[in-house]
Amino acid sequence: MAKTMTGVVIEGVGSPYKVVDDLEVPEPGEGQVLVKSIATAINTVETYMSSSDLLIESFPIVLGRDSSGLITKTGPNTTLKVGQRICGCTRLGFHGYSTFQQYFLLDERFAILPPDSLGYNEAATIGVGAETACIGLLQGIKLAELDKEGKVLKRKGDDVEEEKEWVVVLGGAGSVGQYSVQIAKALGYKVVATCSKRTAELVKGVGANEVVNYTLNEDEQYEKIKEITSGNFFGVWDTVAKSEALGRKLLSDASVSKKRKCYATTVDWSPMEDKPDHSLHRAKLAYIGRSAEESSQPDLDSSLVL
Repeated sequence: MAKTMTGVVIEGVGSPYKVVDDLEVPEPGEGQVLVKSIATAINTVETYMSSSDLLIESFPIVLGRDSSGLITKTGPNTTLKVGQRICGCTRLGFHGYSTFQQYFLLDERFAILPPDSLGYNEAATIGVGAETACIGLLQGIKLAELDKEGKVLKRKGDDVEEEKEWVVVLGGAGSVGQYSVQIAKALGYKVVATCSKRTAELVKGVGANEVVNYTLNEDEQYEKIKEITSGNFFGVWDTVAKSEALGRKLLSDASVSKKRKCYATTVDWSPMEDKPDHSLHRAKLAYIGRSAEESSQPDLDSSLVL
């Protein structure tokens, strides 16, 4: 294998993308693989990073964190094999891990083996969406305990009849929302999700039992969700990142859970008040792979068995 590769870099804040051909091919370390990038997705975080120094180790830097490709080399203590198709979410802002280049490093614990039915383009869109959904539902709300192979060991719902237990997903039509609906359904919960009239059939198609039109005002959405669920939910997963008011009101005033309640959100940048009747969990996908000191989310990978 060649020692250098082609990639797309930015040299500083606000600088244009630039194609270079002298990037060093990284070497996989403990629990890592080297992946030949065949397809890569674009996320909004790249825009934030290119216009600031947010989460960037140092300039010049290659961006990108969602990709699919072929394993070309494995590091020590990995179970993955050379030649396997793979996709997933890489460490954000670290040299060698970014996906806008020919080869990149991927930590095995964040790797996903896509089914043969998905092509490389489709597989490249899985990582951030699916893993964010796992953080919110498994680490945040704690819908279930899984073993290392992703099998359910124990549901963590309340002691109500399973067919009456709900999960509330605010924003069911986006990438994170669609994966969230499917994961919650796979774990045996009923799902009510907010979305537009235009995307209602899409959200129902991925498994939502009921949908609520998000263009209604928050009081109307609250009443509809309360009526649909009869208050039999202990978790609200907010993927919209717009307002915490609806989700937290649902937990405080509508939920009849007697054990615990949790509001999980993709917002980790604005202040939120602690509530005495439910916990708050902020999903911090940007810190995947970083140390406990850097991420303030040290057990992140324990919830990401897909």
